[in-house]
Amino acid sequence: MPEKIDLQIGIKEINEISFSNKPLPISEDEVVLGKNLVYGIGLNININLDEELITLRLLVNYTLTNNEIVTSLESEIVFHIINLRNAVKQYEDKKRVNIVDDLMATLLGVSIGTARGILSTKTRGSQMAKFPLPIINAKDLISQMKNSKNKE
Repeated sequence: MPEKIDLQIGIKEINEISFSNKPLPISEDEVVLGKNLVYGIGLNININLDEELITLRLLVNYTLTNNEIVTSLESEIVFHIINLRNAVKQYEDKKRVNIVDDLMATLLGVSIGTARGILSTKTRGSQMAKFPLPIINAKDLISQMKNSKNKE
């Protein structure tokens, strides 16, 4: 059983970097999330061990099967984490780090939930309001990211 790490996590900032939302080129009735409308998530992580900050920048795109992006949101959350060094291993080259899975899952879950809320607010009254970002299991997403990294 993994050892419990004593951390205190706070949110320092929430920022919307960019947002775009175009009308759907087809009727809402023809759109099926997961079929002809899919969402994708991109992630960028910046760690400042000295200031105990992790910045998660999340990109969410909704794309039609013809590869046309109809809705896009880029947001970031800056987390202040007391005792961050207890949960992050920085390798000697200082270009790579390893974040404890439970911490990463927590931060990713907060970031995805925040993005869902921003998208809900920003798309209110538009066709895309009917297609909220689904519930995403952060641990499964981390596992997928690790698997894809191992294949490279």
